[in-house]
Amino acid sequence: MKTTPDLENEFDERRRLPDRRRTSRRKVLRGGKTFWPNGDSAECVVHNVSATGAKLSLVGSAPNTFTLLVDGDSIRRQCRVTWRRESLVGVRFETDADLAPIFVPAKRSGVGFKQYVEACQSLAERVSPSDREMLHEMAEAWKKAIRLLRQRER
Repeated sequence: MKTTPDLENEFDERRRLPDRRRTSRRKVLRGGKTFWPNGDSAECVVHNVSATGAKLSLVGSAPNTFTLLVDGDSIRRQCRVTWRRESLVGVRFETDADLAPIFVPAKRSGVGFKQYVEACQSLAERVSPSDREMLHEMAEAWKKAIRLLRQRER
C-alpha cells in the first residue's frame, strides 16, 4: 500500500504526541465483565473510557477480541485489544455504541453520588489489597462530598 506525503505527515505528527487517541478519554473506575468468544468470561476494572476505546485491568490473559459490559451500563461493546502491558490492556471499540450510560451525571443533591460510593465499595471487594485501601478512601471522600452538598442545600 502506498502512502501519500500528507498521510505520512499525519502519522509522524501522531507519533510525536504523548496521547495519540482520536477522541478524549474520561477517567472512570468501574467494574466490568469481559465475555470471550469461547464462552468464558472474566471480571475486570475499567480505568478510562473514550468514544472509541478503554483501558482495562484484567486478571490473567484475554483474547484479542471480546465483549465488554461495564457495571451499571446496559450496552455491551465489541472490543479489540490494541496494546497489552502486564495486567492492563487497551481496547478499541469495534462499533460506535452510545457511551451516555457510562457518563450519567449525578444529581447535585448528592443522592446520585451514592452510586460512586457503592461502586468504590464493590470494586474494593474484587481488587488487590494494594488498591483496596485507595478505593475505601475514595468511598469515604464521596460520602463526605454528599454530606457537604446536603449541608449547602439547607
